[in-house]
Parts: sequence; C-alpha cells; structure tokens
Amino acid sequence: MRHGVLIEVFGIGILLSGKSGVGKSETALELIERGHRLVADDMVEIRRLSESYLIGTCSDLLRHHMEIRGLGILNIKDIFGIGSVRDHKLIELIIHLEEWTEDKDFDRTGLENPTEELLGVQIPLIRVPVRPGRNIPIIVETAAMNQRLRKLGKNAAQEFNQKLSQYLQQGKGERNPPQN
Repeated sequence: MRHGVLIEVFGIGILLSGKSGVGKSETALELIERGHRLVADDMVEIRRLSESYLIGTCSDLLRHHMEIRGLGILNIKDIFGIGSVRDHKLIELIIHLEEWTEDKDFDRTGLENPTEELLGVQIPLIRVPVRPGRNIPIIVETAAMNQRLRKLGKNAAQEFNQKLSQYLQQGKGERNPPQN
C-alpha cells in the first residue's frame, strides 16, 4: 500500500505522491476533467509483476472514488463516465509534489535521472515544486509525454546538452570583442 494517487495520463501510469494537502487529488481531478483516467486515490495497492514492472490498483471499497477537501467523497465514474476510470495500471513514473521553498534545489535541466525504488523496482522520479500560480496538471501531462519519448530512446535534455557541448567545442561559444 502506498499513499498517493495513481492516474493514467496519455497512456503512462503516474503515481502522484507528496504530503497530505499538497494537491495530489486536485491535480488528478483536473487531469480527469481533461480526459485522463483515475486508477486509485489516497491508497494505491502496488504489486510487483516481474523484475521491472509494478502494477497499481485500488481496493474494492475505494474504487472509482476520490476525496476532495471542501467537496467530500466523489464517485468519479458516475460524474465523468466509465471512460474516466481504470481498474489497474502499470506504474511508469512517480511525480512527487513538494511545497516550493527558496532553499530547496529542483532539477532544471532534466539531465539527472533520479529513481525511487518500490518493491525492488526502480521507477523514474520527478520532484515538482508546488506554489500558487503553477499549473501542475499541465506539468504532469508534459511529464507523461516526455516519459513516452524517453521510453522510445529520445531524451531532449541529453540532446540539448550534446548540441551545446559541440557548439562550445567548435569555438562558437567564445565572445569576439568588437574590432575598431
């Protein structure tokens, strides 16, 4: 069992984690409204399928339900329809939502490839700072699309870093002072 929300975004199973009240369920609700699918809210049951695959599901009691502070318990299937829920999904990415603070460093390049171990399986991990004005659902959608590309062997951060290195090696990065 793991505290969090499991949602399918563009075919990628994403486990949203973070402290209580950080906005996991609200983020998932916005994603569902945009056409993505809920697997589990609050408590995710995780099973290891093989050496490298984890599947997440929800207990029968909680299935298709979410708790949103101020609204209470919602039945997502009844509100948004059967296409808004799934019974289980492979976990391919963990997005950890954290309160943004000045003294905390967050990855800005995407060159790091942090992971989190769950049941002996390394799952890619993204730490996303949360603060007013940040559109967390669009960040989650973009992370899902980027994860799909990474699975296909395309890594934008590494490609950019290689281009930058080549550019600097060719001397194009040197500043030429203006000549009189």
